Amino acid sequence: MDYMLNREALAAGEVLYDGSQEQPVDLDISLPDYCPDIQRILKCQVYPRITGRNIIGDRVELEGTYNVKVFYLDAGGTTLRCCENSSSFFAAITLKQPAESAHIFSFTRVEYINCRATSPRRLDIHGAFSVCAKVIARTDSEVVCGIEGDEIEQKRQTMPYSRLAGFCGQQFPLEEVLELPASKPGADNILRATAFASLQDSKAVAGKLMVKGEVTLKILYSSVLDESMLETMEYAIPFSQMLDGGEFTDDCLCEVKLDIAGLTIQVKNDYSGDKTFFDVQASLYAEAVAYQPAEVTVVTDAYSKAYELEIGYQQKTLEQVVELLNDSTIQKSSISLEGTGISKVFDIWNELSSVTAAEQDGQIVYKGKFNVCILAANQENRPFYTERMVDFEYAHPWGAEKPKGVKCISWLNVAGISYRITGDGIEIKAELRLEAQVITQNSLKIISEIRADEDRPRARDTSAALSIYYADPGESLWDIARAYCTSVDAIRQENNLTGEFVESRGMLLIPM
Repeated sequence: MDYMLNREALAAGEVLYDGSQEQPVDLDISLPDYCPDIQRILKCQVYPRITGRNIIGDRVELEGTYNVKVFYLDAGGTTLRCCENSSSFFAAITLKQPAESAHIFSFTRVEYINCRATSPRRLDIHGAFSVCAKVIARTDSEVVCGIEGDEIEQKRQTMPYSRLAGFCGQQFPLEEVLELPASKPGADNILRATAFASLQDSKAVAGKLMVKGEVTLKILYSSVLDESMLETMEYAIPFSQMLDGGEFTDDCLCEVKLDIAGLTIQVKNDYSGDKTFFDVQASLYAEAVAYQPAEVTVVTDAYSKAYELEIGYQQKTLEQVVELLNDSTIQKSSISLEGTGISKVFDIWNELSSVTAAEQDGQIVYKGKFNVCILAANQENRPFYTERMVDFEYAHPWGAEKPKGVKCISWLNVAGISYRITGDGIEIKAELRLEAQVITQNSLKIISEIRADEDRPRARDTSAALSIYYADPGESLWDIARAYCTSVDAIRQENNLTGEFVESRGMLLIPM
């Protein structure tokens, strides 16, 4: 005999892919005619950017560009030079199944880069970077929330979870002409430029998401007065953008990520011909995921008072995003440059970082490291490059009322680094932007199908209206009711009980 199963919809996210694909960097570069000869290489790095994301059936396609930048000293050994080369890449990933409604979370990670000068005008460069992707699809599954049928008893449990309301990704341009202040000399050539996008506010508006923030732009350039004189400038460019494609409502937790998908800066002359402007062409990629609080009722166990049952189970893990943390902290550190000496810092920045977060003793504790890249001049005024790794730890108060045993997915961005020269080294202050998605997980064994075996009726004692059972503390009323072919509610009512378990040793009256 089959029972009628009532089902409830469950909109959750399923990870279809979470991995990476390595991209090689193999270049044999000849210096352009306008670049002087190489005396010594100071720094080589590859900067990959993802510019396009697409899903076609069961195939994910990621395309982008990577820029290889080499800092070196020219033949005189006192002037810093830079050459760069740009190339494109394409990565194709096959999913375990076609994805009709899915979103790609992607980023790049530099693995290694090696560079050597095979002659004063040729560079041999080998390295690799990884294109990392996580593909999440919205799956609308069903779970059994109730069973209809005579003589059937069922154990139900209501569980909170986060409904995946929607996600979107959108790329948009940011264009600006920036002017140098009168106190700064004109720009002859741009050696290095970095951009960092930070979110200041997000708000659901008519099913869309309005995001506001700013892009912090830092430019290292050589002066028109003296090509060996390097200058830095920082700018803050505000932006606002409406994101479409999700189901964003006021009760959703909205997780927003920003990435610089493209950056081009050119020196521009003013009306008198002086090089006092920067023409900035940038592309920002904004992605957002909406998590809506929800509950689902599931049947975890059942028995019939009349027949033995054949029950099919499935394991279900429900995740709830309980909080999205955003922290900012200043990490101070001393970096020794003993034996080198330092007279001036041309530029200081970050390229690599990692972080983990976990709940410990009522706190969410971040632990990680980041590198500090230093381009400077020694006591003889000769440019040099060095870098150091800095470890850090930061604790976010979690509180006794918050859930324990949570899972944390964390991110780190180094928003900026300031410094002070101290004799044989420097002291730095790094502004760290820390984010964490705090999740609770509940794994349950729930009923997926059920039928009664009418050839196996249950033996039931009908000779008396009540039976006496001597219970121990902690015994489950469900197990007792199942053994006596009665209901938990009947035992509770007969014995004036309220909970799910026997509280103290004693006699129970079991209605038959």
